[in-house]
Amino acid sequence: MRILGYSFSLLATVILLTGCIYGDIDKRQRDFITIEAARYCEANHYSYCEIYAQCYRDFLEQMPAMTDSLSAFWGMSRDYLDDKEAPKEMDNIYAQIKDNEKKGREDLSLDYSYLLFPHNRCSSIINAKQYDISNYQEAIDKGIKSYKLYNE
Repeated sequence: MRILGYSFSLLATVILLTGCIYGDIDKRQRDFITIEAARYCEANHYSYCEIYAQCYRDFLEQMPAMTDSLSAFWGMSRDYLDDKEAPKEMDNIYAQIKDNEKKGREDLSLDYSYLLFPHNRCSSIINAKQYDISNYQEAIDKGIKSYKLYNE
């Protein structure tokens, strides 16, 4: 069968491979974010960083965040190997939220709040401060519910 000049089997293969590749990118981004959360914890000399990182990962897995919002951590630390930035990563994310709110970019603030949501849920493990993302809580909850329905 030919659709738009391409055989259907070739088209199906491309579509399936694209889905697999996207899933790999998503998994790698989530792995990277979990590593960054662990670096944040260790750089601040908190106890129980391994438990915090696993908790963070567990909540991150429930998030509907797309690759664009997951990649927000890439910009938080200018140099991946710069340990001076690691202790401030959550503060930097929160600063991005506030900066985007001033610019009227609540859509970007929501993306960044997806990264603080797991931190807020797990911060009691390491006795770290929480950040006020209450403006986005309803959208986050709605996103989590729809993500769970879609992935069940």
